[in-house]
Amino acid sequence: MRNKKLIILFSVLLAITLLVVFNSVLFSVQHVDVYCANMEKSQYEADVLNSHKIRRGSSIFFVNKAKVTARVEKAVPGIRVLNIEKKFPNRIYINYIEVPAYVKVTSGSKTYYLGNDMRVMRIEDGLGDNDNSGAIRLLYGGTLAAYSVGETLTFTTASGQNASVLVSAIFASMEKLGYYDTVIDFFDNIDLSGNYIVLTTSTGLKWKMFTADRLDDKIQLAYSVYVNELTELQRREGTLEISGVDKLVANYSGPSGVTQAV
Repeated sequence: MRNKKLIILFSVLLAITLLVVFNSVLFSVQHVDVYCANMEKSQYEADVLNSHKIRRGSSIFFVNKAKVTARVEKAVPGIRVLNIEKKFPNRIYINYIEVPAYVKVTSGSKTYYLGNDMRVMRIEDGLGDNDNSGAIRLLYGGTLAAYSVGETLTFTTASGQNASVLVSAIFASMEKLGYYDTVIDFFDNIDLSGNYIVLTTSTGLKWKMFTADRLDDKIQLAYSVYVNELTELQRREGTLEISGVDKLVANYSGPSGVTQAV
């Protein structure tokens, strides 16, 4: 019995000691530094510093990396946090990258610029389509609600699909092909205004898909045909149609309207 009491007493003293150590000045956060890995002078440095909400003097042990990451990325849509490093005893580094605007959407006098996750990165007034951002133009049809920076732009397409999920899936498919970083240069626009998914390449060829099922396979097939089967002239005009259920089929139709299997 006595030994049991001693064990309990020792455990309580140990717990108190650990709490004192964890919350001591030695292990309290004194410095939070931010570093942008892909820009020498980041335009978001001050925003990241102002949004992490890590309290100076708090225990470094209790800083929740996942919560800090979510907080910063929500407040600053133009960046993605790579990692958060704890440098003992009292310094924290937030490492991030700037991400480009992947998509632009014009609604009335406003143009929304979005990341690949369809979150609004910034809003320009009165700019319309007369910009040189390089972002892919998203055609949607109908009307859009008003959005604020940080919100996810979404709407239901004419075919009843969630546009945010669909566009993000298109980017994910391109990533699997190894063209995630250059997808902005590959497509000029994504048209979801009708009953089909239509991607127009920067060369002028339209990729037309009837449904979003097996989207990875369809985009992979379209890309393979685009690179390996079509002539330079065909890549600049006409439509490449991907259809089928169990077996996907690619058909090319040029300006003359003649359709051929490829």
